[in-house]
Amino acid sequence: MEKPNFVSNGDLKLPIGFRFHPTDEELVVHYLKRKALSLPLPASVIPEFDVFQTEPWGLPGDLKERRYYFSKRKGNWSRCKRPTGSGYWKVVGKDKQIVASGSNQAVGRKKTMVFYEGKRPHASRTRWVIHEYCLGGSGTTPISTQESMVEMEDWVVYRVFQKKRKTKDTEVIGPNCIDFMMEQYSSDSGPPQPSSSGSSGITEVSSNESDQEESSA
Repeated sequence: MEKPNFVSNGDLKLPIGFRFHPTDEELVVHYLKRKALSLPLPASVIPEFDVFQTEPWGLPGDLKERRYYFSKRKGNWSRCKRPTGSGYWKVVGKDKQIVASGSNQAVGRKKTMVFYEGKRPHASRTRWVIHEYCLGGSGTTPISTQESMVEMEDWVVYRVFQKKRKTKDTEVIGPNCIDFMMEQYSSDSGPPQPSSSGSSGITEVSSNESDQEESSA
C-alpha cells in the first residue's frame, strides 16, 4: 500500500483535525536518521527547503502551525549568525543532547536560534525561533550494518515557530464585593470612612500568564 504524501508545493497539507507534533527523539530517530540513510520515512510530511533563503514569515506552510524542513549542511555550519534577506538568525544558549528513551545513548543534538530583523547594531529581536536538529557526531557518520558500512548524508531538520506573547489578565472586583464589606459593620459603628486618596473601592488584581514554549532559548 502506497503511503500518503501530505506535502504539496512545499506546503504541509494534513487532513482536518490532524497535527504533526513529533517529540525531539521521534524527529531525530524516525525522520532525520532515516532521511540521512535514504530509507523510507513514516510519512512524507517534511519538505526539503533552505530556511535561510528567506525570512521566517516567508517560509512555505501555515504560519500558525509549527513548520518542519529538511536541509543539507553547507559552509561553516557552526557559525553563530546565519543571514537572510532582511536580518539574521542568531544562535542562543548551548546545544542540547537528544537522548533515546530507555537508554543513555545520545541520538542527536538540538541548537536554538532567534531571528533578528535589520542589521547590526540596530537589529531588533523578534519572536521567531528555529530549532536545528542534527545527528550525533560531526560530519558524516558511518553506521554498521550486517553487510557493509552505510555512510549517512549530511542532513539536518528544522522546526520553525513563533513564540507567543505574554498576556495580562485583569479581574475587577465590583460593587457586590463592596456591599458584602458594608454588611460586616453594625449600625452602631457606622460605615467605614473613605480613604484620603479618594479611592473608588474597586480593586484590580493582575496575573501574568506564563509563556508556553518549549524552546531552550
